[in-house]
Amino acid sequence: VMMTVKARSLHHELADGFDVCRERGRGRYDMELPLFDTEAFSFLTDRKKAAWMPIVHKILGEDALLVHKGCFLSLPGSETQVYHQDGVHLNKKTHKPCYAINVFIPLVDYDMTNGPTEFCLGTHYLGYENFVKESVYTPCVTAGTPVIFDYRLGHRGLRNSSTGVRPVVYLTYSSVASGKEFRDSVNFSKKCFRKLGEFVEKPLSREERAKRRRLEK
Repeated sequence: VMMTVKARSLHHELADGFDVCRERGRGRYDMELPLFDTEAFSFLTDRKKAAWMPIVHKILGEDALLVHKGCFLSLPGSETQVYHQDGVHLNKKTHKPCYAINVFIPLVDYDMTNGPTEFCLGTHYLGYENFVKESVYTPCVTAGTPVIFDYRLGHRGLRNSSTGVRPVVYLTYSSVASGKEFRDSVNFSKKCFRKLGEFVEKPLSREERAKRRRLEK
């Protein structure tokens, strides 16, 4: 995805976003990968293979659905995000049970230098959405450890002051009410974003080019 953006000089348009890639603050990129729709990644909803699925079903019910999936990249030097909640309260008068949850799966070990996600505990409750410094919690987990939280919980990615990229797979699961699941039309509506088009192929390495030349002789 990023190779296609670079090859077509589309960096300045990332803030507006594309259907499969958009900027979430300077140095932060949200990508939806077609690879996640292949059989190789069917385990994402498999109760026996995905360690987090029993928790997902316990919170949202046995008919919970995976409605959004992708990968965040936080590049070296990326800035701290603006504090935010991914989802709003569907009922503004009465606090209701959780209707959607996020599962973040880091692909590298987290520490305070590479900008892990900071959560503000308790902000998923109606009327307590504001940031409170004394309530923040930043889990520095190892690669592959799922971090599960209510879609309404306030959070932000911290600054990546390390020299490495911090990639994390994100999965959003939704409960099903009256046969209809919740879908985030603000953050994930492809109708709002321009299509990136066909992906540019990864250029061959020096070794691969040499091998091709040998075969062509």
